[in-house]
Amino acid sequence: MNKMREIRRSKKLTMKELGNLVGVSESTISLYETGKHEPDIITMGRIADALSVSVDELLGRDTLGVLGILPVTPRAVPILGDIACGTPITAEQNIEGYADLPEGVRADFALRCKGDSMEPTFLDGDLVLIRQEGDVSDGRIAAVLLDSETDTEATLKRVHHVPGGLILIPDNQKKYGPRTFQGSEAAKIRILGVAVGYVRMI
Repeated sequence: MNKMREIRRSKKLTMKELGNLVGVSESTISLYETGKHEPDIITMGRIADALSVSVDELLGRDTLGVLGILPVTPRAVPILGDIACGTPITAEQNIEGYADLPEGVRADFALRCKGDSMEPTFLDGDLVLIRQEGDVSDGRIAAVLLDSETDTEATLKRVHHVPGGLILIPDNQKKYGPRTFQGSEAAKIRILGVAVGYVRMI
């Protein structure tokens, strides 16, 4: 994340100072800036807040303007149903409504969490905001489709690539274990997109 280093330096912050603001170590900030490790979505938001920028700016994403006019960003995305945070359940592809997007977050749709396997990151009932991507880097949380002979199911897990397959890892590892898919099973897995935020009812 070279953009993160550039912004940090422009704010005249050391890696240690930024780490203190975010709640991580100086060495962790170094890993983020060199691209050897990626922060999760919660830490990403804290880094953006500490640097007083949006997540898109932090990631170096360009926004498109027309004739110098500030771009208009859609502020809501469709809610496409439920996604399992535990045992995978069938994803219902009917639009149930719309979820407002937090400032600086770019997403394409939202899915409602069911279950507790992604606690404490996501809770049962959270609306998880998903940006469509065909693959994600290791450690990122993704919405994943699992195709079987009888059904197509969706689940939300951290993705790790291994030779010939994928490992789907829950955050609540006290209660749930990872699942490994290789060979023909791995070929039936399709990544819908990466989780970029959530909306939680209080």
